[in-house]
Amino acid sequence: MQLRRLYLRYYPPGLRLEYVSGRGEIQSKTLDLLHISAESNIQVAVNQLLEKERLLTKALVPKLKELLHRLVDKQLLDASEKDPFKSLTVLRPHQLPTCNMAWSKSASTVATCSYDKTIKILRPMEKNSAMSSIHDEKNTLIGHDGVVYCLAFNRPYATRLLSGSFDKTCRIWDVPGRTTKGVYRGHEGEVVAVAFGPNDDVFGSCSMDCTTILWDVQTETEQFALVGHTAEVSCLAFDSTPRFLATGSCDATVRLWDARSGSCFRSLEGHQSEISNVAFDYHSNLLLSSSTDAACKVWDVRTGKCLFDKRDHQSEVSDATFNATGALFATGGSDGVAFVYDSLTGTRRSVLRGHTKGINKVCFNMQGSQVLTASTDGTARLWNLYSSDCLQVLRGHDDDVFNCAFSYDGRVALTISTDNSLRVWQREID
Repeated sequence: MQLRRLYLRYYPPGLRLEYVSGRGEIQSKTLDLLHISAESNIQVAVNQLLEKERLLTKALVPKLKELLHRLVDKQLLDASEKDPFKSLTVLRPHQLPTCNMAWSKSASTVATCSYDKTIKILRPMEKNSAMSSIHDEKNTLIGHDGVVYCLAFNRPYATRLLSGSFDKTCRIWDVPGRTTKGVYRGHEGEVVAVAFGPNDDVFGSCSMDCTTILWDVQTETEQFALVGHTAEVSCLAFDSTPRFLATGSCDATVRLWDARSGSCFRSLEGHQSEISNVAFDYHSNLLLSSSTDAACKVWDVRTGKCLFDKRDHQSEVSDATFNATGALFATGGSDGVAFVYDSLTGTRRSVLRGHTKGINKVCFNMQGSQVLTASTDGTARLWNLYSSDCLQVLRGHDDDVFNCAFSYDGRVALTISTDNSLRVWQREID
């Protein structure tokens, strides 16, 4: 084997190695550096990498030191960022209710979908053109015959957009060309969630018809129909490999599927009401599920055992997610409270109180130091993960804030509301 290229990954910390295999094939692997910090001894860390990975030789020591120093410097920069968010842009792309949004890694491209059956492609960071381009036909994707309910970009490139609609179809769009690349028909009910697989060669869609379908992107054909849930399938998630898919349903169960064969190898039972979200941790060892039964559960993917059953919420758990490394997970509930837990021990780390109504969405920044919550009280709140302090209240929406997101570098935040507005917030970095 021969190393071709060495890449640095900031979040979660790691190195990506591209190499030529013994059979002459170009392959890649990732070395996680989750424990690198400002206190780390760089020389010791380099020595450990040389011992662990035979593709890394002593000739690469200067390069490895440079990359690890850059990684530590980036973490120090992130730790020093205490600048508040300022409102950058307010966009109102649709006349009828807005359903969802998807965003690129840098948040420079945002897609929104609506009851008006259209999708808008927005460039919110381009301050001068943002407002004038909203209703430009070339930035409007038309083709669905019903409400466009869900969206997903291929990551990290955001060159293709996946959409699911109440017209029972999915579409893939070429973002630069603003054209339809494929139409996927097979569901007998409304499509309510979509997601690309980790390699973007397949995607999944779940529907009110109680099924999930895995699709081949290139051939526009159904690979597998995943049948087994007895009620509407509300959410889905791929793991970080092309192996597993998790689905959550209104039948109160979570199912694990082999994405290569379409077979269900585990049904996870224990919730008493519909599943609101499912998520894999970074290593795909753990699966998180949240439910309207006021519980959040962490499952061992390999054994199907419920490791933690968290019942701190007083009412429905509307969302749950892991941080970038999988070391922590957060939940948000209709009781207006968010909790952060340690994934290894299940210990509660933070209690985030301040919203006056329910929380609809909770997300970590990639650096793992802050949490953003979106609420029915019309605000989003930024929280310090370690102190549980509310750092900032993002005000301006006139109705429920139903989704929120950070950009990859944490310097941009997005909020979207039932008042039909998308707000873009940016840190003012000195």
